[in-house]
Amino acid sequence: MPRRAQRAMNVEPPDLWRARLRRFRFTHNIKQAALAADLGVTQAMVSRWESGVVTPSAEMRARIMDMFETGEVSAPLIDWRSHTAAQPGVAAVIDRAGMIETASAGLLRMLGRERVEVEGTRLEDRFSGDLPDLFQTLGASGFFDGRLESVESADRYTFVDRGGQVRSLCIEGLHWPHTGEDGAIRWMLSGAPIDEGEYETLCRELAGKVALHPAR
Repeated sequence: MPRRAQRAMNVEPPDLWRARLRRFRFTHNIKQAALAADLGVTQAMVSRWESGVVTPSAEMRARIMDMFETGEVSAPLIDWRSHTAAQPGVAAVIDRAGMIETASAGLLRMLGRERVEVEGTRLEDRFSGDLPDLFQTLGASGFFDGRLESVESADRYTFVDRGGQVRSLCIEGLHWPHTGEDGAIRWMLSGAPIDEGEYETLCRELAGKVALHPAR
């Protein structure tokens, strides 16, 4: 058993496994049902793990870590930039200088902008408030140096739409580092819109707006 799999036998917080599983499914472009089939469990169980309701058993954690190590899944890993660009939800690839390199279809729709208007621009030129603050937090925490495995956040995305109106949306974020073609780490941003009540609940669960998960 790989050493990382052995370390998975230790008790770890449910939110860490929630982030790990969601990240793994996103980067491999597989649905909960496919992951459940690979692990020999029900889709409902995977859903409970990802919601943080329960933590996988010690045996299952070891099996999951083995899968992470080998990458053996029913669906193959596809081009990560193309996958991000095609996402219907909020997602982006951002470099350590804060440049938006790739924006998802969902992010472009939210902003009401064309791809050429967003990609190649700086994060702080498109957003104010929590998102630029999160970028600063990631940089100060060693995210772009590989010191973090994943990050969860409760954010208010504030931006100016095409009509010149200032908009603010509550977003539940999940973020992780990904090594780019040039060997430099990129910020893989993903998020889902939530309402005000869900935002307040998430802030309480995270004991703030950001939860940092150190690299193992």
